Amino acid sequence: MGAYQSPVTDMEENMKAICMYVKAGKGHYVPAKAVCEQLSAIGVEAELADFFDYTDLHGLEKLNQGVWRIMLRVPFFERHFIRKLDNASGGMKAAAALVNLRRSHRIKKQLEEFRPDFIFATHPYPGTVLATLFRKWGIDIPVYYYATDVFDAPRSAACPDLRRFLISTEEGAEKVRNMGMPSSSVILCPFPLQSSVAGQPHLSKEEARRKIGLRTDMFTLQLNLGGEGLGSLNLLEDIISRSLPVQVVVIGGIHESMRARLDSIRESARNTKAVVEIRGFVDNVSEYLAASDVVAGRAGINTIIEAIYAHRPFLITELVYTVIASAEYVEKHHVGWNADGDREKQIGIIESLLAEPSALEELERNFAGVPIEYSARHLAELLFTDAADAGRGGG
Repeated sequence: MGAYQSPVTDMEENMKAICMYVKAGKGHYVPAKAVCEQLSAIGVEAELADFFDYTDLHGLEKLNQGVWRIMLRVPFFERHFIRKLDNASGGMKAAAALVNLRRSHRIKKQLEEFRPDFIFATHPYPGTVLATLFRKWGIDIPVYYYATDVFDAPRSAACPDLRRFLISTEEGAEKVRNMGMPSSSVILCPFPLQSSVAGQPHLSKEEARRKIGLRTDMFTLQLNLGGEGLGSLNLLEDIISRSLPVQVVVIGGIHESMRARLDSIRESARNTKAVVEIRGFVDNVSEYLAASDVVAGRAGINTIIEAIYAHRPFLITELVYTVIASAEYVEKHHVGWNADGDREKQIGIIESLLAEPSALEELERNFAGVPIEYSARHLAELLFTDAADAGRGGG
């Protein structure tokens, strides 16, 4: 393979972009950051911005985060509430009206100062609101929305004023088209894998475990608590109560009360065959994936997709609304299990894998059939090429 050739031409070498996200766990931030880094790498002057910081609407941000965290604490209620909210109309129109009323001058001033050639958004707020307002204001800046849910998308994101609606699976693209988005606007694109996972050297399980200080001779389960640390510890407690020879590595957000509970659980494991390692947030994601036999928990789409990329089966222990379609996808391609809230099923899966390790080898073969492309670089190139075409008046 020859040296990488940037698609940036002399005529377009000053192209600028804003990659915009919303703080709601890591699911919207990680792909925005990954694409921003790759846009910079191909010569685009790219800025990473939080939508609520950009608009100075921190009151709306607190409301958004508060509701979201309440929903995560009660997954059963969350599924019903978010489904109704997703099917409701007018939410984004109200948000656009609020931003237009309160922050139009601020946004126009910032746009004039930076003069972006396009906006890349990973949340419906910046995607729908800005695309709607740009049309209203007569501002010709294309807005691209990337559906971080990957297998589905919120109806609020289906905005006719978007330049392109980007999504990484054909199943997701079909659902978006069924929402009424024109087929010409819906683009199947690569999943923007973060740099801590993409392109990292391949390590065997033994090598990875040794590198991050784990026992090399034990079945290893990565238990992911999610960015907010609200995941369940039921599976961990069941492994310990049955004294299963499993090394459980706990990662993700760990608040003070969770830390105290985990320390107590780890202490109770000392008289069993189980081993508990509490690691919290980690930067070397690829090494922890390589070290694992199975990834489990209530985790976001990024974690599920990263597990699929690393060929590690995912055991879903709790199901929130935005992950319903991903659970269907995991089971469709036989690369994991949906055991939402079913403790007996969860522990039964672990026990069956301990009894029949060859089952992991069978799962490994299934990953080759998952039709997802992974590349933040290719997505950045797609954005650059399409934005350059839009600048020339292309459709």
